[in-house]
Amino acid sequence: MIMSSFMPVRLFWGRNCLTESTYPLNQLGRKALIVTGRHSADKSGALNDVQTVLKNSGVSYVHFNQVTENPLVKTVQEAADLCMEEYCDFIIGIGGGSPIDAAKAVAVAVFNKMKAGDVYDVRRIQGALPLVAVPLTSGTGTEATPFSVLTDERNGKKAGFGHDSMFPRVSYCDPAYTRTVPPIVTRDTGLDALSHLLEGVFSAKRNVTLYPLIRQGVLDIMQWLEYAMEDGNDLEARSRLMMASLWGGMVIAQTGTTLQHAIGYPLTVRYGVSHGRANGLVLSAIYRLYYPAVKNALHQVFGADASSLGDRLDNWLASFALTESLTISRENIPDMAREVMGARNMANNPLSVNPSDIEGLYHTLC
Repeated sequence: MIMSSFMPVRLFWGRNCLTESTYPLNQLGRKALIVTGRHSADKSGALNDVQTVLKNSGVSYVHFNQVTENPLVKTVQEAADLCMEEYCDFIIGIGGGSPIDAAKAVAVAVFNKMKAGDVYDVRRIQGALPLVAVPLTSGTGTEATPFSVLTDERNGKKAGFGHDSMFPRVSYCDPAYTRTVPPIVTRDTGLDALSHLLEGVFSAKRNVTLYPLIRQGVLDIMQWLEYAMEDGNDLEARSRLMMASLWGGMVIAQTGTTLQHAIGYPLTVRYGVSHGRANGLVLSAIYRLYYPAVKNALHQVFGADASSLGDRLDNWLASFALTESLTISRENIPDMAREVMGARNMANNPLSVNPSDIEGLYHTLC
């Protein structure tokens, strides 16, 4: 089997990596559009650091701070309009997955002179404005991927798209920026990163060169997530989780995601379940579903522990009370299963999955 990898991101890692970096951001352009959510970029201190670095580099900027969780196509359009009105020539995304995913979509829409709703047609993408990523959570790994996930308010569907031009040019990963992340968000983003890592083994495009990252990342999340939830200022725990999240992004950038992710999208859109929590709800069930098809790969990664990892995941996940206050209507399950069957990432599954399989997974949550 021939394997290849492509990850053209200049990564800076560690405390103060943004403010102490010697990378000249003015190489990317003279005016930046900063894309953030409403509060987290300011609260974490990252926004002030970015503004200071830009001023010291002689780069002007304009700030768009209207991105919400599960960013909407219409929000991306608003940011793209501002970018064009202000003649910005590069984008800086600061936040969790939502602001950075929105920033990627803006970079594509503006460069290609597209409406935000057309970015899903990747055949039309010829490039993107340069993007800088400053992650504030440890979960999506978007700082190392060419993917963006948006919710289209016109049809109520959440879906991802990707293109090599959407990799960030530069990413600054400072674990200190994650200290203000609340415990529940820490939990949910950690479960998202865990899903990415395991999907690197589940995927039909799995790559053995990534197995060491997958193993260490999974072990670190299962060891350190609860410490970070208990004490947000535990920089050792925060650092371990941010590194695992980065590895997860590096993994899915090569392998893509699978049913593990696709099955969560209807839970988010219909019931408001956070993305990471949705992944965690089905994680051990997906592990067992895939195990016969990827048994050899799982044993390459986890050794003898692979056969019992499903049970370990069950026990570990039980401590997070993921099903608390979760109510799913059984009558919606067939429609949800049909949505999942149409998701692009279903092409990466290691075995054939039919609607009844998906319905069965949803029924375990009722």
